[in-house]
Amino acid sequence: MARGRVDVKRRINVLMDVWNKVIEMWEETGGVLSRGDVVKILKDVYEKESIKPLKGASNPSDLYDKELISLYVVGKHGMGLEEQYPELFDRIFGDEVKFESAIDIALREPIDRAAEKIKTILGDLSDNTLARILRLKMTEVFFGFSGNESFVNIVKVLSKAFPTKTRTVENYTRFYIAFKVAEAIAKGEVRDKISKEALKHALALEIGLSDKRKLPDDSYISRIAVEVFNVPQRSLMGILSAARRPKPGVKSGSS
Repeated sequence: MARGRVDVKRRINVLMDVWNKVIEMWEETGGVLSRGDVVKILKDVYEKESIKPLKGASNPSDLYDKELISLYVVGKHGMGLEEQYPELFDRIFGDEVKFESAIDIALREPIDRAAEKIKTILGDLSDNTLARILRLKMTEVFFGFSGNESFVNIVKVLSKAFPTKTRTVENYTRFYIAFKVAEAIAKGEVRDKISKEALKHALALEIGLSDKRKLPDDSYISRIAVEVFNVPQRSLMGILSAARRPKPGVKSGSS
């Protein structure tokens, strides 16, 4: 059975430590704090605690800036800090506040009206912005502040509201499915290739991904399982065809 570390509570505790450092610096400097400063604090604490950002197979240059979404979600929904530090949220998390507003509008308004209102808030919707909106909702699901159905709903609504962005939505959906399968492997809920394939196709059906060619392959799931959830490569061999037995003397899953 593959076992990694899906310790959501530990991640939340680490993010709370980051918040303590951010607030301390915010108060010491009288609010002279930039988004870049917060990114550095987050990165330093993650590296000290050997935690990887929530990610897919790639390591984009703005990965830790994207991971501020995790900090935002825990700070707002887990700690209630938005009411205590509204100026900090406005200065550091202005984008995330807009993303959450876009999500609320998308889930509340008729499709056409939602699209117009979201454009008013965010301007022309770039692929990166759309991916960050989806990341925010997925992060809420991961930390337990939203249910899976809320992510499914936002995917379906955004696909209809912004049909020219279908590829971006599908790409993020592919990541979401890979992430959920990797998480299930790490929890020990998926223990063989049959259950892995069953979960993958069930998630695709739930979310409305009809083109099975766009499902994540085993190598993609493997990267997430190893790098985010610390599942040893040898534990994946009976589950993922992309897994390879590590060479003698080489530790696996130690990223």
